[in-house]
Amino acid sequence: MQTTKEARYERMLTAQQVADILQVSICSVRRWSDQGTLKFYRVGSRGDRRYWHEDVLHFLETSKSMPINGQKK
Repeated sequence: MQTTKEARYERMLTAQQVADILQVSICSVRRWSDQGTLKFYRVGSRGDRRYWHEDVLHFLETSKSMPINGQKK
C-alpha cells in the first residue's frame, strides 16, 4: 500500500519526461535546474530530481522572453 507522500511523488515528472515535453536533451533540463531557471525538487533516498508540470509550463512561458545563446529578441 502506498502512502499519500509516495502517491504524490508519482505524479511528478522525471528529468527525462521534462526533456521530452520541452523537446530538448536531458542535459539541458539538468543545466537549467542547476542554474535555478527550472524549479525542481529532490525526492527519495537518492535525491532524484522531480518536476511539477505547472513549474515546467511556467518555465516554458517565461523562457519565451529569455535571450537564446546570448542573442537579444
